[in-house]
Amino acid sequence: MDQFAINLIVLGKSGVGKSSFCNYLFDQPGLFETGSGKPVTTWEKNFQSHTFAHMGHLLNVFDSVGLEADNYGRWLEQFDRFMQQRRERPMEPETWIHGAFYVINASSARLEPVDLNLIKRIGQDARIPLQVILTNADVAGDKVAALTREIHKLCPGVSVTPLCSVSVRKRGGQSTQAFGREEVLSLYLEQSHAFLSKRLAAMSCLNFKRVLMEMRNTVVSKIEKADLSLFKIADLDLDREIELPDFDEVFSDLRSFDDYLSSFGFVGDWETSDELESAVTRVFDDFQSEMEGRFKEIEDGFESDSLMRKVGALFEAAKIILTLKATLIGWLDEGFDRVNLELDRLFDKYAEQDNFFASCLVPSGLVVKSKLFGIF
Repeated sequence: MDQFAINLIVLGKSGVGKSSFCNYLFDQPGLFETGSGKPVTTWEKNFQSHTFAHMGHLLNVFDSVGLEADNYGRWLEQFDRFMQQRRERPMEPETWIHGAFYVINASSARLEPVDLNLIKRIGQDARIPLQVILTNADVAGDKVAALTREIHKLCPGVSVTPLCSVSVRKRGGQSTQAFGREEVLSLYLEQSHAFLSKRLAAMSCLNFKRVLMEMRNTVVSKIEKADLSLFKIADLDLDREIELPDFDEVFSDLRSFDDYLSSFGFVGDWETSDELESAVTRVFDDFQSEMEGRFKEIEDGFESDSLMRKVGALFEAAKIILTLKATLIGWLDEGFDRVNLELDRLFDKYAEQDNFFASCLVPSGLVVKSKLFGIF
């Protein structure tokens, strides 16, 4: 992709400071309050995004109608529809929600049931990197610590960050400085790297399997149409036909996301794309060496002084000649199957318990059936 677009969603009840938080976090004064950034107050504009460039990347920040007790049912229905539409396109990372901020006024007396339900729904059910933001933390006093403890108790594993979005000058010349931005960004980048890098790596495994299937079918088609004998195998130029795809293209989304995190100065572990590339290359190289060994063994048999070895080599060569195309296709499928098994292993490693790509996985029954027809 030319420019990796990041989709973030900011949720919370009316009046908790969502707009001020966004202006402060993204260093965009007034964007979320005037003009095209006017706060969402009508259902028709619910979950529409504010789009702007930030640190050389495109950000889409989705705002929503303020959540209230009397509109909770309708709000939740629209939220679920919004999230479902994005889950229906798992192979298009530009449509995913890459992070969520749930904003709560730190001066609130307690955590409301609607807050608790949505925090669990986003972090646990939707499996989106989530951070709870406590606004007005400068004037909330002990309530900040109390709310943080309550959230950690009821929603284990959810991150909570106190924040003050606006610098305020008080009477007597005293002032309160805005704080919390660096902490929010740092935690967001860590969460994104830990979770979304793995999801993108899992998607890259599926993309690679698709590319390999297309490559396999192309090569098999050429073998089946070719006029072959044992002495014309070189005419196929299999080395060129089975050339590995461009890793930069297959992993473009994953590497663009790595670049996005790096643009914030985030120093992380970028091993996933390197691991994928080296694993696939290793399997291909091992199989190529094995193929060369098979032909070398026949060749050595013909050159042997032993009559039995020459006879054995002759029978082996004759067997290959009689079923040359089927033999070549069978050997190719062995190699592609090995790569697919390695990609399956890596996919399971990256996806873990995430069922985000469930609709893209081929049921085991179809795999068995397709192998019967010579397709992996």
